Amino acid sequence: MSEANVEVIRKIYACFDNGDVAGFLESMADDIAFDHRGNENPESPINKLFQGKDGVQEFVDTVLSTQDVLAHDVHDFFTSGDKVAVFGFYKGRVKATGKEFASNWAQIWTMKDGLAIAWKLYFNFTAEALAYQQ
Repeated sequence: MSEANVEVIRKIYACFDNGDVAGFLESMADDIAFDHRGNENPESPINKLFQGKDGVQEFVDTVLSTQDVLAHDVHDFFTSGDKVAVFGFYKGRVKATGKEFASNWAQIWTMKDGLAIAWKLYFNFTAEALAYQQ
């Protein structure tokens, strides 16, 4: 099952990179927990836990309306049981401020019955949040 989980996650990234939000969401459970929170960071419009597919849609819409994606590189996939760990790099520019930020990242996906039920990002949330500050 682990390799099948990796293939689902690969599809999610391919859909995100191609702007296929419907395909991105189709691989997620209706009640997915999408965690884009950093600890004790300045506020940003995406520093929160998004619940369900509507929440993930809100996350994607907010990122795409407030940031220019300058780089989104996915490097490695590792799996163990119901978890898929993915490592990569992201660089963005906040449209309102023109400020750029970049960070390596790790994302942990939890899978159940072939669908993603949880996602947690480990990233430089402070750099992203500061880019939103005027």
